[in-house]
Amino acid sequence: MIDRSAVLRRTDDHVSAPLEESLVMMDIDAGRYYMLDGVASVVWARLAEPTPVSDLIADLCGRYEVKPERCEADVLPFLTQLHEKGLVQQA
Repeated sequence: MIDRSAVLRRTDDHVSAPLEESLVMMDIDAGRYYMLDGVASVVWARLAEPTPVSDLIADLCGRYEVKPERCEADVLPFLTQLHEKGLVQQA
């Protein structure tokens, strides 16, 4: 599982495009499509560059007025899923 101390970035094996308030993404190697909502799209945008997970959580807490514990509880499993699917990697 990804933790707060990790530094992550997106992998290069995908194509993405905005669709209304979401982001549609295709994993080229796996031939799979993903749709990310508004918050997930913000996370995805931040991971264009190597980003410490702790900084990402702090940014989301400021943007969405959410408590750090709640944000971490939601974001870490999401980042772990992205990592398991090969969409992000440790920088």
